[in-house]
Amino acid sequence: MPKTLSLSLSSCIAALLISGCSQTATQPVADTTEGAPVALQNQSYFGVLPCASCPGIDTHLDLLADGSYFLTETYQDRPDGNVSQLGRWTLDNGQLLLQGQDRELIYFATDSGGWLQADIQGRPIVSELNYSLEPQGWKPAEVTGSVEGMLSYMADAASFIECSTGKRFPVIMTDEWLSVERTYLASSSAAGSYLNTLADVTFKWITPEEGAPRHHLHFNHLQQTLPATTCGSPVESLEHHEWDLVELQNTQSEQLEALQTRPYVKFSGQQISGHTGCNAMAGQIKLEGERLQLSQVASTRMYCEQAAQIENTFLQILEKASYSSLEGESWSWYDEDMQRLASFTRKTALD
Repeated sequence: MPKTLSLSLSSCIAALLISGCSQTATQPVADTTEGAPVALQNQSYFGVLPCASCPGIDTHLDLLADGSYFLTETYQDRPDGNVSQLGRWTLDNGQLLLQGQDRELIYFATDSGGWLQADIQGRPIVSELNYSLEPQGWKPAEVTGSVEGMLSYMADAASFIECSTGKRFPVIMTDEWLSVERTYLASSSAAGSYLNTLADVTFKWITPEEGAPRHHLHFNHLQQTLPATTCGSPVESLEHHEWDLVELQNTQSEQLEALQTRPYVKFSGQQISGHTGCNAMAGQIKLEGERLQLSQVASTRMYCEQAAQIENTFLQILEKASYSSLEGESWSWYDEDMQRLASFTRKTALD
């Protein structure tokens, strides 16, 4: 039987956003009012899709509640037929958009609670062949591939911020990690600093002794490290947006949440403006490649006791910021030693 969309697609989408069209499997519930999706649970999907030169493509899709995804495609009867990618997912007018670093895929919701692949024109495929992925509950796959990110190591713990998603992954300490550790210590500029790293890795879903289950990163092969380098800083993706502060050096996230006004920045051309949590600010910004320089920053002088500590820290990092890095939906600032100073999340586009 051909895989087709329900005639009442719009009503199905509305139901999906509430509880899912299927009684046996629940779709991720998404809220896109602030830009990035927020889902209530993780969900896996699977299907064997057509292949022109092989029996089929085993396709496994994991949609995570934080708006990221892992996609693994295994071409049957091919010894090297595994293709994996990770990226960000969004729902847009009833379409599931998978945005990877080098590839964008579109799917449409089906009445079975799954997703139907779109053709190259972005239209749902109607065929006697199977082009849909069906819900499987939460069965995360191990995903292997090449990734670029910002590696940090301190106090016998390492983490890796993947560039395309901005997700931070704990690193699994194995024998393979030891050679990476030696390279990191020889290349990093200071303890706990970040080092741009390209490597072949495997992502594994692990339940740690403490904390919630999550993906961990296992190093398979280190390709290269690039000191004084970030994930990139494309001006066209950064300017004309408002960026809310979500991470500040030596500041707890609860302190930011408690502020009446969250600090933010926005810039156009060479002018930056924003709010420090208590006062309005404005100054100049120079962004050349990954290099960042903020200067002549002035602010109003109102005193707010609740925001005073955060405001002082925020104003100090404006003088230290030396590197800019776009990591998924996050804009991060680093100092000259590649210590992480602050991170912002994009909120809304400005007219």
